[in-house]
Amino acid sequence: MEIKRMQLGMIQTNCYIFWDENTLDCAVVDPGDDGEQVAAFIQGRGLNPVAILLTHSHFDHILGIPGLRSQWPNLPVYCHPADVNPDETTTSLFGTTFPSVSSFGNVLPYQEGDTVPVGGLTVHVLHTPGHTPGGVVLQVEDALFTGDTLFEGSMGRTDLEGGSETQLLHSLKRLAQLPGDWRVFPGHEGSSTLERERTTNFCMLEAMRRG
Repeated sequence: MEIKRMQLGMIQTNCYIFWDENTLDCAVVDPGDDGEQVAAFIQGRGLNPVAILLTHSHFDHILGIPGLRSQWPNLPVYCHPADVNPDETTTSLFGTTFPSVSSFGNVLPYQEGDTVPVGGLTVHVLHTPGHTPGGVVLQVEDALFTGDTLFEGSMGRTDLEGGSETQLLHSLKRLAQLPGDWRVFPGHEGSSTLERERTTNFCMLEAMRRG
């Protein structure tokens, strides 16, 4: 598996493209903006996109969907149903109105324990609420795409609508208890490893302390 990170949008959200080196099938995690730039990378590498995978539905993780759909109109978007209101076409955050994920159409649900094939790779879905009710972490081989659940040295904020510090700490504890080490690819800022976060991340240490 190969992974490409692109920082997109007004708050430099991490978008990841990962692909099977044998089949060249790829998936896009959290296209936060400038879908045309993401599409150009995919086309330049000769990749075949099969899915857009969302760790949650905040605007800064979804605004690149139309640019990707302009090239691949039938490309499915996966999102946890707790983050999708089918009757909602817009959402407001920080006093600004944005399109909601449901407004893009062809949004498929995935939940705890579900898998999504990407070529010969298998994406495993872990439900990790707290930043949003439908937040997920995506595990592919030795990589964890943690969205806004786990950051390098911190965790996602819980003061937005649907956030819960109790739930997020529970989610961090669950991640900390995964066996072995993993590469961690968060929704913002730098990458890390799970072992590093277990030993140095105050939020994760607090989650484990609370038991």
